[in-house]
Amino acid sequence: MTFFILTLFQTGYKLRTSTLYHLLVGKRTSSVLLHGFFYKNLAYLGALPNLKEETFQKELQQLINQKLIVVDDGFGRMTKEGEKLLTSEFFDLSGLNNLRYGRMRENSWQMILFAVQVISNLSFNENDYLPIENRPYYSQQIKKWLATSQPNLIRNFYQELTSILKDLPQVEADFLANQFSGYGFQGKTAFQLFPEKWQGFPWNILYRQRAIDLFFAQIEDGEISRLLLQLDQQNINQSMLKTKEFFLAGKTMNEILELRHLKQGTINDHFIEWGLMDKDFPYERFERVDFSALNEEQVIHAHYQDYEVPYLTFRLSQLYYLRRKQWS
Repeated sequence: MTFFILTLFQTGYKLRTSTLYHLLVGKRTSSVLLHGFFYKNLAYLGALPNLKEETFQKELQQLINQKLIVVDDGFGRMTKEGEKLLTSEFFDLSGLNNLRYGRMRENSWQMILFAVQVISNLSFNENDYLPIENRPYYSQQIKKWLATSQPNLIRNFYQELTSILKDLPQVEADFLANQFSGYGFQGKTAFQLFPEKWQGFPWNILYRQRAIDLFFAQIEDGEISRLLLQLDQQNINQSMLKTKEFFLAGKTMNEILELRHLKQGTINDHFIEWGLMDKDFPYERFERVDFSALNEEQVIHAHYQDYEVPYLTFRLSQLYYLRRKQWS
């Protein structure tokens, strides 16, 4: 756990430690989201929802005692000793995406596991088996999915599943596939399948989250997408999507405020979250602060009060500049 907390200071910038805690437990305010994005920790949003603040503070103190970070007035920064330790071991968490999948990951993966079992037994015309899931929601969704399916559902489902797994790293693909149950075979639990390096807390949790997110990121239109549609919609802030819908329909900011009966701060949060999630965010439709003469650190630490522009203009300008740097 201590080493993981150290990785959160990877950028070398000073970080507000209280915001790091709020990020890990899943507080989705724009300030937390931006903090996560600026300091390359957004993937961990809500990754440890049950983390106690007391535990987090103990880990910070241990890092301080080991001279791996220094904390001053609520802000922490990695030391040279911390940097050396961080380079000594590498945990690949690329593909982890709690912002996109964190809300409904568990439910969606359980639906996949259940669907595999159902389709497998269906392909052998077997109806007498013990379902791995008996909660009404899952049973109803599977029944609706089957009832509204196109011909060749079994073949198409297997083809999609195979294609997704083939596109994943072999170790992660095996980790996920070995959890499947079906006709004549019983899946293992994730606990039984963790690679040795990832067995300690919180690496086991993060490894599982990442593997599932890599799977979800490969899903295209088809039977699996249709199966998860309702759950996946809940992954995304529905109120934000409504604001997005009005904006794309040509409504002005004032019109959106009037139509939605929301405060300006809430609408700002919606646009910031949209900008963080969508590579195709329409930055060209907003006024932008010219940050071209600044480097990344200067943009991140720029103060809104120093610019005579609306708060949303300032924040979206930061996102635009940093996103453009990432994607170019």
